[in-house]
Amino acid sequence: MLITFLDKNYKYDGSTIKIKPLDGALKSVILLSEALASIGHIVRVYNNCNETKVINKVSWQKIDNFDASHSDVWVVHNDPNLLDLIPSNDKKILWLSSSGLKLARPENFSIIMKHKPTLIIQGEYHINSIPEGLKSLDATIIPTGQSDYFINNEDLFPSVTPKALVTTHPLMGLDWIIDIWNKYIHTKLPWAELHIYSYSLHKALLGENLPEVYDDIIEKVKQSLTHNIKINLPKIDKEMIEEIKDVRVHLYPSHKFEVSAFSLSETQALGMPAIVRPLGAATEKIYNGKTGFIAENEKLFAEYVIKLLSDLTYFKSVNKESKSLKLGRDWNKVAEEFIQVFKS
Repeated sequence: MLITFLDKNYKYDGSTIKIKPLDGALKSVILLSEALASIGHIVRVYNNCNETKVINKVSWQKIDNFDASHSDVWVVHNDPNLLDLIPSNDKKILWLSSSGLKLARPENFSIIMKHKPTLIIQGEYHINSIPEGLKSLDATIIPTGQSDYFINNEDLFPSVTPKALVTTHPLMGLDWIIDIWNKYIHTKLPWAELHIYSYSLHKALLGENLPEVYDDIIEKVKQSLTHNIKINLPKIDKEMIEEIKDVRVHLYPSHKFEVSAFSLSETQALGMPAIVRPLGAATEKIYNGKTGFIAENEKLFAEYVIKLLSDLTYFKSVNKESKSLKLGRDWNKVAEEFIQVFKS
């Protein structure tokens, strides 16, 4: 089967995942395309790559030079406008790894109704972001997978100094997490550390300018550094695993518009307990009370965090439960689920 992906967001190809940290959406395109190629399909990706090349059996080509006239299946990633590039009536998939709210824009809505692609979405919560007028289209829920680094890993080994992890975007609830850390957690466990992974904040602390919308969170971070808050650069998966395997809990503020929670699904596959708010897709990524907890308010959130940071035996029990449930989704399994949609 000839499978063609179309994506026009960033400059990357299959080699980028090994040299540069990528967000979950871009990693998903790379890992799904490679999984499909590994089981015998012919796979090509048209995107903003720098040059045409073949990486792990996947052909990467510049979308500005798009000249394909046929494919057994076309998979458009997130951007409905790319449907207009498809020159035939072959099977079309609109794979959404981001919110469906943008589909309500008149120009996007009309393009989708013109092509009537099959929608592939991330979960039940994702459905809520899809405009009512598009819910008549064929749609399938296929959550993304995680790389082998997170699935096939050794047990976590928490450090003597209790550490908590945050991976959220600075503008998607990080201020809420920092307030809880300062108010409840640092006052009770002053030796505990909060490790925030953020490229933007790391740049800001080095003196680089960010858009004004970041001013408040940057100031809050600067004022909180004395509370054992550490700002780290994100790493590629292989290196990230080594950095966070001694962390006891993933603090996830959640966001009502979030539909994927990629990094949360990765740490859940790793077996790391998580505390989340009852917002967005985060609640779909954990087993409440087993692999993590959904906290209805800030005090409850802080209590769960303190319990996991201060009680090593409790951490080990939650970690063991997570590992026994095997929360990781191998990309070969995801590829098989996509194939079933392609054939339908």
